[in-house]
Amino acid sequence: MTKKKFLGIDFGDKRVGLALAEDKGPALPFKVIPNDSKLVASLQEIIKQENITAVVVGLPHSFSGQENERMFLTKKFVEILQHNLSIEVYTIDEQFTSKLYEKMGVTKDLDKHAATAILDTYLIKNDF
Repeated sequence: MTKKKFLGIDFGDKRVGLALAEDKGPALPFKVIPNDSKLVASLQEIIKQENITAVVVGLPHSFSGQENERMFLTKKFVEILQHNLSIEVYTIDEQFTSKLYEKMGVTKDLDKHAATAILDTYLIKNDF
């Protein structure tokens, strides 16, 4: 049986937080990379180097359930990943991940910790 290795992504305007996990987890903070013109190429390189088999992107749902600008931009990002990556791209609700870590006093590299929460949530909900 082939082990799965996941890359969790917290997509932001300026930065993208990343986390890694194998099959059963737990997810671990990995790094923060800039959200710039090289983002997809950077992710492709990380996927290759780390032998990633699937990507999980957090979708920032609004309290009202309405699609907001952040949700729209993240969905576009997911479409770009699906078009440019040769592995599965999954999504999961990430409404409170950054706020959770802020409340815990995490200020350094908040984005990679949010990506960790996104990936852990996905693994738990999908019985990995």
